[in-house]
Amino acid sequence: MNKRIQLILAIAFAVTIAAIVLWQATGGDYYTKFQVVGEMTKDVARDDPLAAAGFYEGDAKTETVVRDEFHFGLLPTPSKLLDKHLFSVTSTVIPAWFLAFGSIWFLRRREMSGVG
Repeated sequence: MNKRIQLILAIAFAVTIAAIVLWQATGGDYYTKFQVVGEMTKDVARDDPLAAAGFYEGDAKTETVVRDEFHFGLLPTPSKLLDKHLFSVTSTVIPAWFLAFGSIWFLRRREMSGVG
């Protein structure tokens, strides 16, 4: 196998591994997120009138919290054509392999014609 082809395949493989590692490092979510919505448990304040009325069960209450946090997703979730949520594992890996196979095809075709 040609050294150029090996290099092209190594780069595509490295992009794939990097995207998968980043996906797992940021939580392994299915979709790309820039804000994470989650529930957080907080202790109930003693002077809270709702706690005195028995509104909360136990000594804790749950609140919905929105945090600015990046989660690299497996799939993109764009709302328009060019959106920051387009960035994902599939939208990174597929073009890398498409370019790799296209480059290999071009190099082989060039070798067969005797130009290179």
